[in-house]
Amino acid sequence: MVEYTLLTLIAIGCFGMTMYCISLLSGNQESTDDQKPDEPHLYEGKTPQYDVEVEPGTYHYDPVTGKTDVPIDEFDLYMLYTIDNLPRGQKLKLNPTDQALTDKLKSPAGHWDQFPPAVQHLPMVWTIGGHGLVLLRIK
Repeated sequence: MVEYTLLTLIAIGCFGMTMYCISLLSGNQESTDDQKPDEPHLYEGKTPQYDVEVEPGTYHYDPVTGKTDVPIDEFDLYMLYTIDNLPRGQKLKLNPTDQALTDKLKSPAGHWDQFPPAVQHLPMVWTIGGHGLVLLRIK
């Protein structure tokens, strides 16, 4: 009789611990309604040469000198990097080289209309010299 009572107490304890662990695991989940949907890894352009791949992480850029820690792109695909050291919502004054390259890219001759609409409508997107097919945006 004592053995059954002891086994019953152990079973109730294990059941209680299991329920406690489950409640801890499920209690940390936030409502999915409040979460921002994940950004796609690749934005598809009108043709494959205007596809834009979104690179993870954040980088730095100095608009006066054009110096950045963005890696040099050696691929035939545009890479979109996020810059986190510049203020959002202000007019960005680029150095003359980067401004000229950005103006050329966004002109009809640069085929800006072939890029994915999601990229075309970003609040601030620009390109830089010496890094290949690179697009930058502010976080």
